[in-house]
Amino acid sequence: MNPNAIYCGDAIQLLGTAQAGSVDLVFADPPYNIGYVYDKYDDDRPDHEYVEWCRSWMAACQRVLTETGSFYIAIGDDFAADLRIVGRELGLHLRNWIIWHYTFGQHMRSKFCRAHTHILYFVKDPKRCKFNDAMVRFPSARHTEYQDLRANPHGRLPDDVWDEFPRVCGTFREREGFHGCQLPEALLTRIILASSNRGDVVLDPFVGSGTTAAAAKRLGRRWIGIDLSPEYVRRTTERVEKIEVELGRAPVKHGQWVELHDNLLMQLYRETRVALDNLLPNDVAMQVMTAALGVRAGTTFDVNAVRERLLEMRSANALPKLPNDTLFVARKHVRAEGKRYVRQVQRYTGRKGVSADLPMKLMNAS
Repeated sequence: MNPNAIYCGDAIQLLGTAQAGSVDLVFADPPYNIGYVYDKYDDDRPDHEYVEWCRSWMAACQRVLTETGSFYIAIGDDFAADLRIVGRELGLHLRNWIIWHYTFGQHMRSKFCRAHTHILYFVKDPKRCKFNDAMVRFPSARHTEYQDLRANPHGRLPDDVWDEFPRVCGTFREREGFHGCQLPEALLTRIILASSNRGDVVLDPFVGSGTTAAAAKRLGRRWIGIDLSPEYVRRTTERVEKIEVELGRAPVKHGQWVELHDNLLMQLYRETRVALDNLLPNDVAMQVMTAALGVRAGTTFDVNAVRERLLEMRSANALPKLPNDTLFVARKHVRAEGKRYVRQVQRYTGRKGVSADLPMKLMNAS
């Protein structure tokens, strides 16, 4: 199986012909066995048969994964626990059990509405796996509200509950229209940036609408997609062919941004969660955001240029709507200086043999 191609066929059979250890990152969004109507797949199997089928394709993915590789699986409530156990039995190590929370979830009449998807994040070797933390950092509340220099100047990492990615609804411009379970490209962008490097091979064994392949190409990775449906393969191939590799490209000239840079900036704005009128005058937060954007995009940006672009996006009604756009009273925002302190390192021995003077040390520190 050669990279930069979408293959039509059964993932288990095709991966059986692939070279072992040839894939750096796997993202799988399999059928959830909930009776969804697909083009060429029956999504209604007995529970034990579905779990054994998942074991087969997970084992095939595990075989082609490099020793430093990562394996993400998006799955629904009914079988998330089963797949976590299957992963353990296959020798995979769970790093995070991520919850992707979104609005416009499934409407229910007799129970609480379902508005999340599980993402199981496995690796082959927890000591050698790739994790590019700098690629997914963003300004923390210490930067945005307090301009506090005690915070990491590179920003903070996301939590394991992801609510910054809205579902791709039918009216969204991103919607391709030929597959009902399309994932947002920003979601795959975070995973690909965090767990692969430029030139790495990214595999999606159930490529569907092609979001994984599209994000991988845009970010300068090589991709392999597999699907049973000839129609999905054809439409996905067309989608990917339209995309240019944009990672590392600077804007052509002042005021002109490539699509990837705009998308990365909008995602950073979602992650920061601060109304624009509070964000723009905060030099510390804007410097952190600009640096984070540069790391993700593989180029450099000027703080003032980022400010201007955010204002242009607001004028064009293109900025994402935040859960709370209410302005707050800025707390001692200054332009050149912020709070400083001398960090005191507090050590403790853990659960066994806890130091007897630990409570006194903590009390004195407070």
